Amino acid sequence: MLLATASAIASLVAVLAGLATIGSFLAYLYFVQRSKANDARDEALALAETRREVIADLRAQLASSEESRMRLETRADTRIRGLETALEDARTEAREQAYQIQRLYAIGLADVLTGMSCDLEAVPADVEGALRRIRELLASVPPAA
Repeated sequence: MLLATASAIASLVAVLAGLATIGSFLAYLYFVQRSKANDARDEALALAETRREVIADLRAQLASSEESRMRLETRADTRIRGLETALEDARTEAREQAYQIQRLYAIGLADVLTGMSCDLEAVPADVEGALRRIRELLASVPPAA
């Protein structure tokens, strides 16, 4: 019986050793899987950090671009106002010059008419002088288009 007991104890020790080996193997698998999960989590965290940095950079670039656009828009608006003012000044000057030319022609015509009036009112009337002035006036005016 001692042999049977020793044999049973040996079998029991063998079974326990087998169970310990299986337990160790299962613990190894658990920790390997746990390690892979930790690696995956670390990789996901690193990826999230990279994504956060990229988003921060993009936001900074967007803010910089927006500031640049606003400066350019302000400069363009200022330039447009300056050009509109210059255009209005040029139009005013051209209008004033046209009025001056019109006044000069009116003064010239008045002078010619005054001279013709004097020629025609003279005794005897100087019709030839009046006609000469009219011909000179017509020769100095360019033909109408």
